[in-house]
Amino acid sequence: MKIAILGGTFDPPHLGHLILADTVIKELNYDKVLFIPSKIPPHKNISGEVSNEDRLNMLKLSIEDDKRFSFDDYELKSEGISYSIKTLNYLYQNYNIDGKIALIIGADLIKDFHKWKEPEKLSELANIVAVNREENENLFKENIEKYNIKIIIAPRIDISSTLIRERIKKNKAFRYFLNDKVYNYIISNKLYS
Repeated sequence: MKIAILGGTFDPPHLGHLILADTVIKELNYDKVLFIPSKIPPHKNISGEVSNEDRLNMLKLSIEDDKRFSFDDYELKSEGISYSIKTLNYLYQNYNIDGKIALIIGADLIKDFHKWKEPEKLSELANIVAVNREENENLFKENIEKYNIKIIIAPRIDISSTLIRERIKKNKAFRYFLNDKVYNYIISNKLYS
């Protein structure tokens, strides 16, 4: 099975994550996207406003209606920082994988990819796929070439977990940024307010 992985805080998971996963499957012909929630991400902070259990529950609800999407809570169960290299090694040992795993990253992470833990090894173990929202010539060609990063274009949707959390706090509309089940989970559990 050809697997791509999408790591993140999913704090909360939103439609942008699903569009990104769908785009990678359609554009690059992968069978499945495995969503991997981070416990302690090296490049981003978790809000700390909800538990790891809530983030995982929302992620499950977000993806459960699409058989092409699945999750693995390996990083949530692991100690220490959630490094991609460690996760890739775990996946190769525990999944029946056809070819190389695709590691999906945002185009904004290309610039500092050389600062990731073992970037050369990462590019050997995985196909690095950077998703950009527009054609852009200024994407740090040096890192793209050095780590053989493939760029794909996804629809531009300006939704972020941070934006959703801020809108909830300010009692602003956020209903259609999320899957119905995630929205209902947030409301019923009074998350982020």
